[in-house]
Amino acid sequence: MKNLREIMPPADIRTKAIDSILTKDEFNAMMDAGKNAKDKAILCLGIIGLRAGEIAAADKAWVDFSARTIKIPATVAKRKKARVVPFGKMSRIPAILQGFFDLEAGIKLSRVQVWNRVKGMASRAGITHPVTPHGLRATGATWFAMAGYSITGLMDHFGWNELRTAQHYIRASGASAMADMEARGANVL
Repeated sequence: MKNLREIMPPADIRTKAIDSILTKDEFNAMMDAGKNAKDKAILCLGIIGLRAGEIAAADKAWVDFSARTIKIPATVAKRKKARVVPFGKMSRIPAILQGFFDLEAGIKLSRVQVWNRVKGMASRAGITHPVTPHGLRATGATWFAMAGYSITGLMDHFGWNELRTAQHYIRASGASAMADMEARGANVL
């Protein structure tokens, strides 16, 4: 996968968001740089769409491994609106989360500690651009858009109320243009 910072003009997506989107190689390097199961669980929870405060408060009781979902309670969720975040069969994420929550009852960190752990993993992985918990969400949203998630699917998954937020990631990924080109066999030359 090309680095989005190389292919996306700043007019299409805020520069700050571009700088925080990880390539799959960068994400894997951060996973390798995680010091323990909690670090890896933080990365997984971020990439599937949890916010820093939701990661900090993540609890084993929220996770349904048979349904492969995490139910974020209204008391923790943004705008005090509960939501369900699916994690499906996303490569190693279910196994990492299962392994962590088999041993621990929850993340049990402050929001600041989550930020510091993410930044520490990025530093140990040799990533020089800014990486934050929100950047993990942005990365997940971009990857899901590239995989063909619909606007409503992205809105539900990431807990957005604004249509334009989902459109932002779909446009940034180029997924709609690629799908149209493939469906119509566009040949402009």
